Amino acid sequence: MRNIYKYIIAIVIGIFVGVITLIGQKYLPINFNFLANSGAICLIPAFLLSCYFNLEKKESIFISTICLLSCVFGYYIFESIVNNHSFQINNLMIVWIVCAIIGGIVIGLGTYFFNNEKGILKKISSNLLPAIFVSEGLNKIIHIDGYKHMIPAIIIVTCIGLILYFIINKKESLHRNNIITFAILCILGLVFYEFIFWITL
Repeated sequence: MRNIYKYIIAIVIGIFVGVITLIGQKYLPINFNFLANSGAICLIPAFLLSCYFNLEKKESIFISTICLLSCVFGYYIFESIVNNHSFQINNLMIVWIVCAIIGGIVIGLGTYFFNNEKGILKKISSNLLPAIFVSEGLNKIIHIDGYKHMIPAIIIVTCIGLILYFIINKKESLHRNNIITFAILCILGLVFYEFIFWITL
C-alpha cells in the first residue's frame, strides 16, 4: 500500500509541475519566460522525490520516470483545456516523452547512487543536477541570438547550477577530480541539449 502512495505522489507532483510550467509560460515576463521552459528545473522534483524515498535502483528509476512523464502529460492536457482544443499526441510531445524517459533513468540512477554509493559513483551523482543546470545555461548562451530577450533567466539557471555545485560538494568543490567530473558531466549535458535544440527547431 505504501508503494502506491509513492506513485500517486509522483503523479500528482508531476502534473502540478506541468500545470505550473504552462502558467509560467503565459504569465512570466518575456525575459524570465525561459524559467518556465527549463528542463533542468523540471528535474528537481523528480530528483528530490526519489532522493527522499531512498528507493532501490529500479524503483528509483521508475518513480523518477513516472514523475517526469506526468509532468509532460499534465502540461499538454492542461494546455488543450486552456486553449480549448482536443488533446493530441504530436511529434513535439513525443520528443518530450522520450526526454522524460531518458531523464527518469538518469535522475533515478543518480539519486540511487547519491544515497547509496561512495567513490566515483557518488561523485558523479553529486554533480549531476548542478551540471544539468549549467549545461542548459551554456546551450542557451551558444544560441544567444535567439535568446537575447531571456538573458536574465539564462544567468539565473546557470547560477543555480553553480550554487548547487558548491552547496552539494562543500569542501570538495575545488578538488581537481571533482572539478573534472563536473566538467565532463557539463559537456555531456551540453551535447544532449544541443541534440534537443536541433530536433525541436
